[in-house]
Amino acid sequence: MNKSFIAYDIIALEKKKILSTSQSLYKSKLISEKQWDGIREAFNTNLYSPSVFMRVLLFILSYIGFSTAAVPFGFIFMDLDNIGFQILFTIVGILLLFLTEKVLIQNKHHYLSGVTEAGLFSGFSFIALGILFNEPENILVYPIVLFILSALASIRYLNRVTLLLSIAFLGWIIFQTLVDIGGYAKAVIPFAFMLYFGLLFLGTLKLEKTFTNIIFNDFYSILKAVSLTCFYVAGNYFVVRELSIDLMGINLTEDEDIPFAYLFYAFTLLIPLGYIYWGIKKKRILFLRVGLMTTALSVMTFIYYFSTITPVVVVTISGALLIISALILLNYLKKPRHGFTRENMILNETHSKDLTAFIASQTLGGNSTPTEDESYFGGGGFGGGGANSNW
Repeated sequence: MNKSFIAYDIIALEKKKILSTSQSLYKSKLISEKQWDGIREAFNTNLYSPSVFMRVLLFILSYIGFSTAAVPFGFIFMDLDNIGFQILFTIVGILLLFLTEKVLIQNKHHYLSGVTEAGLFSGFSFIALGILFNEPENILVYPIVLFILSALASIRYLNRVTLLLSIAFLGWIIFQTLVDIGGYAKAVIPFAFMLYFGLLFLGTLKLEKTFTNIIFNDFYSILKAVSLTCFYVAGNYFVVRELSIDLMGINLTEDEDIPFAYLFYAFTLLIPLGYIYWGIKKKRILFLRVGLMTTALSVMTFIYYFSTITPVVVVTISGALLIISALILLNYLKKPRHGFTRENMILNETHSKDLTAFIASQTLGGNSTPTEDESYFGGGGFGGGGANSNW
């Protein structure tokens, strides 16, 4: 990936990631206060990134401000025809993106400040409105345009919300295409989405090996978590049954069931168990978390269809089983299982080995920092430093 396409300063983002990871290690008592102070001084950045509460507040105020500032353009050019409004909205959107990038990101060094997000969402909203102002007859145009814009925003501005939106819009494209085809195409919707999210997960693993820069770690985590969760949801019996009734107009009596019902029963039961087994075997806490969550959903699904108890009791039983499963798993992991214990999970999944080894090298001696024209993790160069994932 061409780093010049990213709007932010790559070196500053790498420093911020190192600081964030080091802070979590310090809070976990894995590095001392002296070591944390040394890292904090060596990797200090000028990026402005306030607390979550301030981000939300600044986003709301800024979004209202950006939108309000654009209203006068509507009154000035209110006599324009549809094409004129399309051009106007597109120009306003591009102008908002340019000002956000030039003033806030490059000059003021804002990063996840809430103000930048307001500018980005306002700009892309106006661009989307400009493109779709004439209300295209083909409904597929909407998700295609929105997918392209959200994908560009997630790559250039490293925005997590637009990353999720791009996944959703691509799913909308697949769904709408199969619905438009009709007939047997509707019947394969669950399998199409399982294939989509399966390929998304495998593609993320490939990207993770190709683009190893630490600034993308959070995005890889989001992509993997979403793909694993949605892969299960696409094969969940409850979801498939209800969508079959709504989309295909299937009327089922008490003794009838959907086509391939036993296959979806198997998916609902086995996928969570597979996640948990794979999480323990491969030391992946993400699989464990998703596995426990989907286990609760599976229990709720089976109780909902094969029990006469009320929904409140279903939820209570599911929550109790989830807690019991977590306790059993914690007790099981007291002893090393495939080199995986409950004490070292923080280092096995939430931080890359390269990043952990680099922090170790900084805390064990030297505290030397790369020069400004170097990239800390351009190709996974920090593989040693005398430390491994259990240092």
